[in-house]
Amino acid sequence: MDKVKTKYGEFTACNDASDLRKKYRCPVEYHLNGNIKSIYLQEPEEISLPEGKFQAELITFYEDGNIKRLFPLYGQLSSYWSVEDEIVNAPGYVFTVGDEMINIRPQCIYFYPSGKIRSITLWPGDQITVNTPKGPVATKLGIEIYEDKKIRSIEPSFGTIFKTEYGDAKPFKVRKHMLHSEDASARFDEDGNLLSFTTFQTRVEADGKIYKAGDYRSPLIIYLGKGSVGLRGANDLNVWFDTQHTEVRFS
Repeated sequence: MDKVKTKYGEFTACNDASDLRKKYRCPVEYHLNGNIKSIYLQEPEEISLPEGKFQAELITFYEDGNIKRLFPLYGQLSSYWSVEDEIVNAPGYVFTVGDEMINIRPQCIYFYPSGKIRSITLWPGDQITVNTPKGPVATKLGIEIYEDKKIRSIEPSFGTIFKTEYGDAKPFKVRKHMLHSEDASARFDEDGNLLSFTTFQTRVEADGKIYKAGDYRSPLIIYLGKGSVGLRGANDLNVWFDTQHTEVRFS
């Protein structure tokens, strides 16, 4: 196949899927406006971006031609090729997260339209510990950051507890398919305040009632504002409490 031209250079799209790890997918896809939507490369290639140089085997693009997601490896997992086989060749890079540098093997890197990194997703089995506004937090999924590198959201490992003015918060969301790490359980604003967290363990007591998740498939989402706590969950639950007039407690 001929080279595919992009604003980041020319790439050779996949033209032979006979390799046991190659996925059977369209090598080049296009947006309705005619611009390239994705390229599945014949071999992993290095690409130079404002955030650094990264290996890529699958690249997706915004409609304006800027890179959206980058997958260093994108093999087909099967009985002949396991995730352990794939991870052996996964490259690692040093990323700036908050005020620290962390060595990560990314399964996927997601970019803002500006070119800044938005999220980094880990490979299954990997784990990193990140300094968050709530202290060090271990995650097996990855991290989402603002354009200035401050933490935007994180999926804490099971058993993590955040101390809040209302009691212990236990953020965790069961994800059947852990492919991307943005919009994770614990979300922070740019000042480092905890905006919300998704949970199936934390109970909320308010107005003499107890609110909790139905089960792991129907988690409770708790929103924290200035002087207010909001709840959303199963069965159309959507309530807000003015904490200046209502005692709210997490347990």
